[in-house]
Amino acid sequence: MDDTQVDAQLEQMKNFILQEAQDKAAEIKTKAAQEFTSEKGRIFQNEKVKIIKEFEKKQKQIEVQKKINLSNELNKSRLSVLKAREDCIRDVVQEAQKRLTTISENKEKYTQILKNLILQGLVKLSEKEVSIVCRKEDIPLVEKVLKDTEHEYKKNTQKSVNLTIDKERYLPAGPSGDGNKGPSCCGGVILSALEGRIICKNTLDARLEICFDQLTPIIRTTLYGPTPSRKFFD
Repeated sequence: MDDTQVDAQLEQMKNFILQEAQDKAAEIKTKAAQEFTSEKGRIFQNEKVKIIKEFEKKQKQIEVQKKINLSNELNKSRLSVLKAREDCIRDVVQEAQKRLTTISENKEKYTQILKNLILQGLVKLSEKEVSIVCRKEDIPLVEKVLKDTEHEYKKNTQKSVNLTIDKERYLPAGPSGDGNKGPSCCGGVILSALEGRIICKNTLDARLEICFDQLTPIIRTTLYGPTPSRKFFD
């Protein structure tokens, strides 16, 4: 075999080895590309799922926050409405308080009211010795009905009672109308027995408070109608 043949054979072997290397490189490259595409798809899908879950989580948080904000606004509205209603009811009481101050202006009617208030207190106390505390300006009126009240009490209950007027302690005077915010009393009496251990507060102011407590539901219904069900707010 001459040199030419040797060179041709070597060239042929070289080309064969080169072709094998190129084929192998192409195979590796193709496999690497497939693995890259597969891994890229897997990572993409995983990240896509994560993003969807995170989006759903954020969306739920937003919905929850919306409900919380709506609930807070509804509560604020309810409180605002309730406050406005209570203010109106308090205005009704204040108006009643103003009218209450005029009761004692009619001396004849007020004298009869004092007598009835004392009788009511006597029935509640059911004691033999009772002291009466009244406004200083009402002393002449109370003295005027004292004996008649004792007599009527005995007639109605078959029990005797001795009434005395406490002239050391007095109820506050009636409202002056000059804007003075000091204590005042629209009238009425306080009865006490057993050296002050038993007390019956029967002032006009106290009776107004009792009426207010008892009639508040009726006042609310009169002003605003029946209370709506909670579905109205929900």
